Amino acid sequence: MRILHLSNLYAPVIGGLERSIATSGEEMVRRGHEITVLTLATPEARHDETINGVRVIRIRSITNTLVPALNADPRKPFHPTTADPLVTAGIARVLRTHDFDLVHSHDWLMYSYLPLHGTPLGRPHVHTAHDFGLTCVRKTFAREGRRCDGPSLGKCVPCAAGQYGTPKSALLTVGLRAHRHRGIDCLTAISNSVASALNLARLPGELPVQVISSLVPDGLDELARTTPRPDWLPDRPYLLFVGQLGPHKGVDVLFDAYEKLCAGLDDPPRLVCLGTARDDTPPVPEGVLVRTDVPHPQVMAAWRHAAAGVVPSLLEGMGQVAVEAMLAGTPLIASASGGLLDVVGDDGVNGLLVPPGDAEALHAALRRVLTDPDLAARLRANGLQRGLDFTAARVVPQIEEVYRACIA
Repeated sequence: MRILHLSNLYAPVIGGLERSIATSGEEMVRRGHEITVLTLATPEARHDETINGVRVIRIRSITNTLVPALNADPRKPFHPTTADPLVTAGIARVLRTHDFDLVHSHDWLMYSYLPLHGTPLGRPHVHTAHDFGLTCVRKTFAREGRRCDGPSLGKCVPCAAGQYGTPKSALLTVGLRAHRHRGIDCLTAISNSVASALNLARLPGELPVQVISSLVPDGLDELARTTPRPDWLPDRPYLLFVGQLGPHKGVDVLFDAYEKLCAGLDDPPRLVCLGTARDDTPPVPEGVLVRTDVPHPQVMAAWRHAAAGVVPSLLEGMGQVAVEAMLAGTPLIASASGGLLDVVGDDGVNGLLVPPGDAEALHAALRRVLTDPDLAARLRANGLQRGLDFTAARVVPQIEEVYRACIA
């Protein structure tokens, strides 16, 4: 099959969504498919290149050409909730000059393809919801620290104003709520949590949602085993957190739970946080080690040697970082919310689940893992087996089936 992916961002800017597209695309190339990713141009990236067998074409947009002030970071161009005429023209050029079997969109770049879907240039169209962006312009589906009960203009505009500013929030919200999303032939979501939020999006009533998890590359378990233990890790037991150091990732709750842990143990473990600070990063407690820009092999090795891994996010679409922890054989403690419920599965078997935002429950779970060697060993073994369900070898065949059904 010849597949065109549409993604707002791609390498060298890589987050969870982009990493999932790259992983599935590179695996499909290995399986004999032709994969092209169309993404927005950035100042330093080449217009047309091939990365690990995947062709990457970058096109200009109005927002990064005429009104660059809309981009907080020029390396991460922004696409709104409406069609961008320059992007639509760029997609049309690619569709005229390449014979694709299917278009697979992944974020708001889809809105620049939908005007073409019903034309002779249109192709069967799969859209994957990697987050809550079809329902929520903040893409978090969270309000005041809890899962939102549903969108409306009156709630969404002020809620998103803190992220975008009121004028931009209003434009994005009106644009999103105006869509009926006709032009999606097959719709998938990366978790049951994301799928349930799609019930509140404006979608054609007859469009079913199929859950196919986000995925990680094969071999991460081996990478964790074979990468030497980083010399910057503490020479004593430690807990590990990986991700942005913001309240949306539950870092403030983790810090509270860790201080409770230190107060109750004579020789507490260190807490290691690998991630980037934000404007809303809470004060870092004494004894917490924070590192940024850690190479991925070292991250996997750090997971492997941790006494426990913690993913305390308030709401995750899926939670690739939790999968990586499990594949490294780390006893996992995660929030019982969003896609993390799908990842962990059986509480107490593959990992421990705690209520999001509950520092006391997180503290209790940490004590359990640290003081019960049998529990820690069971979580390590079962978590590793569970993590394999989210690898490319097991997920990509499911994606291929969606493609074949959509084309048919």
